[in-house]
Amino acid sequence: MKVAKVFNNNVVLGVDEQGAELVLLGRGLGFQMSPGADVDLDRVERRFVPSGTTPAERIAAFVDEIPLADIELTERVVELARARLGSHVTEHVLIPMADHLSFALRRAAEGAGEIEYPLQWEVQSLYPAEVAVAREALDLVAAERGVRLPAVEAVPLALHLVNAQFGATDLSTTVQMTELLREVIAIIGTEYRVQVDEQSVDVARFVTHLRYLFVREQQGKKLRETPEELHAALRSARPREYTTAGRIGELLAEWFAWSVTTDEILYLALHVSRLVDAAATGDAASTVGDA
Repeated sequence: MKVAKVFNNNVVLGVDEQGAELVLLGRGLGFQMSPGADVDLDRVERRFVPSGTTPAERIAAFVDEIPLADIELTERVVELARARLGSHVTEHVLIPMADHLSFALRRAAEGAGEIEYPLQWEVQSLYPAEVAVAREALDLVAAERGVRLPAVEAVPLALHLVNAQFGATDLSTTVQMTELLREVIAIIGTEYRVQVDEQSVDVARFVTHLRYLFVREQQGKKLRETPEELHAALRSARPREYTTAGRIGELLAEWFAWSVTTDEILYLALHVSRLVDAAATGDAASTVGDA
């Protein structure tokens, strides 16, 4: 492996025999090295794979600032999350999560107070699996560092794990998706005068559908076309829900500049119908204003 670029004494960009780039971390790895020199593989302690969302320069900046012990701790968190949530939790989440954990640990060492994260109630309701893993991660940090981070730190950790599904490092899209879900549930509650149980199975399915819709849009994929007869049947049977789904599609187009297809509207309408039916057939407390 050859040195392609020296970022500092401890971080270099290497290129292997197949031409693949890797950000390499190791004490003294870049000292007195220059492009074209052989990498001292015995000094390499960590390897990071750049991506379109996280270029080599950004990784190098992160790993130069984050203590190696914090990166190692985060690696164990990522391993835990992958075991609990699945293979979509890749190494791409490592650096942004390590950056956050390192920041949280520094704040704890300085005796700083808790941070009020936005959307914390929505995150806990809409992403229960990720929040559960994030709480396990806080237990892991406490066991290994003897530091009990505030319970609210499960919120940003969970968002990083949700973000892993999209293969991105920037949380802005995931935060927007969460805000959109909150607005959509509020729209359904207002229009149909029902209280939607955010912890219900139907909401979980709706959230999953929207998450995969986000993935499809990012990958430029579309749902398989459905026969017009199905659209006509649903428009006839559930015209109000179909209209609501159209409004959700307009929100998606407005917020993310997507072109939402009629097939996506069909599936959104099915989910809206399930949510409305589940809320309307629940106990009396689930219906608003019908005393």
